[in-house]
Amino acid sequence: MTPQQRMLSVCFLLVSVTCRTYGSGVVQPFKGLGYYVRSNCPFTLTRFTHNRVEYDITIRRGDSGLLVQVEITMNKVRTVLQNGSILVEKKSVSLPYDHTYQHIFQYGIYTRLRSSLLPLSVTWHSVPGGIDSLWVELQQELSTDMTGLCGKHNVTSNKQQLITESKLTQETCQTRDPVFVTNQVCREFFSYTMECLQVKTPFYIQLCEENIYSFENSKYVRCAFFKEIALHCGNKSYVWQKWRAITKCAEPTCPGDLVYKEEGNAFIPSCSNPNPRKHTGTISG
Repeated sequence: MTPQQRMLSVCFLLVSVTCRTYGSGVVQPFKGLGYYVRSNCPFTLTRFTHNRVEYDITIRRGDSGLLVQVEITMNKVRTVLQNGSILVEKKSVSLPYDHTYQHIFQYGIYTRLRSSLLPLSVTWHSVPGGIDSLWVELQQELSTDMTGLCGKHNVTSNKQQLITESKLTQETCQTRDPVFVTNQVCREFFSYTMECLQVKTPFYIQLCEENIYSFENSKYVRCAFFKEIALHCGNKSYVWQKWRAITKCAEPTCPGDLVYKEEGNAFIPSCSNPNPRKHTGTISG
């Protein structure tokens, strides 16, 4: 990589912002601390207009806590993720899928939708019964007319306001106040993250206990949360080598003789390539 290419890569990273939702209702907005939403109602995750093109992403969780429906609308093209299928304009598609406005493809153990109109991507991890983690990445600064649970990319928003304004009316759904009780797995896990999270540790312990409450037997809800924190701390952190043993979260299995390799945010976790090449850091895993 030449010095000019390296500089471009660094500049590219500086304007990249990500919003994540995982577990049974944790939301990490574009800016500010994460928060928890316990609801089976539909919500706007993010919505904005750029160059007169509308982008709208909505989500809904089921009683399992997992995402059971995600709708991604870009330039009036509607993509729905539901029951393990991907529907574009009400038609099931196989991967890789190329469209004038978007591309959908396997991305290691994830699936990714990338817009061809804007440096925007939506990436998700499917498990039996739904989706346990999903994130939206923007690689270009936008105006502040953004709405949804993700908030604005340059302003820290009030979480209660985000929840209230992002909820899409549906008479049969419910949004409950978060409940948490002491959970020993959460406490043990976060005893290894002090160097990473420091004074934020008590906040994340509460978030962990809110996420896991009444879903103690769901490995997908539990493990999606712990994995996100481990990725946040990185593969050089103390918790990285210990988190799977502490939480009993197994690595994904690979077909045949392929080996799963998990290296952190700068790599694509993949079964298809047991020795992935290092990237510039623009890929979240």
